[in-house]
Amino acid sequence: MSLLQLKSVSKIYNEQVVLSDISLSVRKGEWIGVVGESGSGKSTLLNIIGRYVDADEGTISLKGEKLSRVSDQLLKGYESIKLVHQEYELFPNQTVRENISYALRFYEAAYRKQRVDELLALTRLSEIENRRAKLLSGGEKQRTALAQAIAETPELLLLDEPFAHLDQRNKQTLADAIEALKKTDKLTCIFVTHDAGEAMAWADRLIILKDGIIVQSGSPKEVYEKPANAYVAELTGMVNLLPSDVVDSKTMIRPNFIRTTNREDKAKWKAVITKIRFKGASYEYYCTTSDGQDLVYTKNTRDKELGETVLLTYAQRNLRMVKSLNL
Repeated sequence: MSLLQLKSVSKIYNEQVVLSDISLSVRKGEWIGVVGESGSGKSTLLNIIGRYVDADEGTISLKGEKLSRVSDQLLKGYESIKLVHQEYELFPNQTVRENISYALRFYEAAYRKQRVDELLALTRLSEIENRRAKLLSGGEKQRTALAQAIAETPELLLLDEPFAHLDQRNKQTLADAIEALKKTDKLTCIFVTHDAGEAMAWADRLIILKDGIIVQSGSPKEVYEKPANAYVAELTGMVNLLPSDVVDSKTMIRPNFIRTTNREDKAKWKAVITKIRFKGASYEYYCTTSDGQDLVYTKNTRDKELGETVLLTYAQRNLRMVKSLNL
C-alpha cells in the first residue's frame, strides 16, 4: 500500500488553474523530486500535501486514511507530515541546539540530548550548536530547519526549494546532509526544485510539472534519456533540438554525444565556433552550421578557438525524437 496518495487534485487561485487533476502515489522510503519552472505549481502542491492549503477538488490519503480539509482543522499542518519552508521558521534568538531541541520538548531530557546530538552530527552543525539562529548563514539555517523537522521522524518530509539562495559550498554541505538522512533515517520525502540537476542527484523518481500538469514521471535516468517532450528535455539539461520531418516533433541530442572529427565523409555538420564557455570540468562549444543551425557540444579540453571551423558527428543511437514544446 502507498504511504501517500493524491487523487485528481486541482487548485485554482484568482481564476487561474495552478494544479490540474494531479494524481500521485508515493511509496514508503521513496524520495520524489518535483521539478518545474516558477509558477508551475510546485509549492502549492507541497502546501496541499502538508495540509496548509485545501485543494479545490480531489483527495489526499496518508496510509490509506483520507485526510480532513485544512479548513476543518484547528491548526494548519499535519502532525506526521513535516514541511520545511524556504523561510526556515526558526526562533531567531534561540541557538541551533535550542531550535532543534524545541521539537522534542515533550520528551525526557536524556533522550532529547541524545537525539539532538545525533542530529547536530548528521547535519554538520555540532561546531555552531550554540550560535543564535539570527546569526546563521542561509545554509546553516536550512540545515537547522531540516534537523528540527526530522527530530521526531515524520511519516513524510516535504522540502520547498531546499537549495534556494545557497552558494555552491553550502549546497554541497546540505546535499551531503540530506544524503546521510536518506541512508540513516529511511525517510520518505517529496522535495520541489526548479533545478533538475539537483533533483536527479538524489531522487528515486522525478515528477515534471508544467502549468500545474504532470507532464512526465519516471526515474531520473528515464526522464533525462527519454524526455516526454522538448520542454522536459530542456528542463533536465542542455540539449540540441533539431528540425524533424515529423509534424510537431523535434530531434534531440545532448551536447556530450556530439563529437569532432577530422574526416569530412564522417561529418554530419560543418560549423563555426561562435562562443566557448569554461564550466570547470568541461568546455561548452557553441557553433553555427553552414545552414544556420545553432549547436552546442562539450569536451573535457579546450582544443579549439573562436572562429575556427569544426567537423561534427554523432552516433545515430544518440538521437531521439521528442514532441514540440506545445503540450
